[in-house]
Amino acid sequence: MMEYAVCYDHSGLNLAWSIFLDITAFLALMAPLAVARLIAISRADAGAKLQPA
Repeated sequence: MMEYAVCYDHSGLNLAWSIFLDITAFLALMAPLAVARLIAISRADAGAKLQPA
């Protein structure tokens, strides 16, 4: 049953590298959404400032 376990390297370095890549990929995917949200918020604030009192 355990003969398949030897095919995988469970070293801490590989685990840390995998987690790092996962977090980096997540941030790379989320960054454009965050920038778009900040732009939308700043435009809404600028529009509110232009309205007459």
